[in-house]
Amino acid sequence: MKKFLFVLCIFLSACTFPKDPENSYEEAKQSALQVGLVENPPYVITLEEQPSGSEVEMIREFATKAGLQVKFFKGSESELISKLHKFKLHIVAGGFDKNTVWSKKAGLTTTYDKQHVFLIPKGENQLLKNIEEYILSKRNRDEQY
Repeated sequence: MKKFLFVLCIFLSACTFPKDPENSYEEAKQSALQVGLVENPPYVITLEEQPSGSEVEMIREFATKAGLQVKFFKGSESELISKLHKFKLHIVAGGFDKNTVWSKKAGLTTTYDKQHVFLIPKGENQLLKNIEEYILSKRNRDEQY
C-alpha cells in the first residue's frame, strides 16, 4: 500500500492541471484571443463596423483582465463551430443556450446568466478555467447590486 501511495504521489506531482492539449490559452496569450461571432442581438451585433452586444462586451472585459488582445471573426454557426473544433478559434459567442445542439462538438462554459454560455474547444481546460473564473466573479459582482 505504501508503494502505491508513493507512486501515486509522484504521478500527481508530475501532473499540471488544468491542461490545454492544444495550448489554446497560451496561444491566446502569445497572439490574440480568436473569437467567432454569430449575429444574435442583443448578445452579438455584427452589423456595425465594430462588433457589439452583451457577450462581445463580456469577452472584451475578460480579455482586458487577462491581458489578452482580441480578434473577432463573423460567421455562421456551422462555419464557426467547425473552426472551433479544429482549434482555429478559442471562443464562439452568439447567445447560445446551455442546451445548445452544438454541445457534442464544443465545450460549454458555465452559464453567465443561468441560461447562456460561450462555446470553446473541447478539452481546453486552462482556457475554460480562466473564462469560468471571470464569469463567476462577474456573476458575483452583479448579484451584489
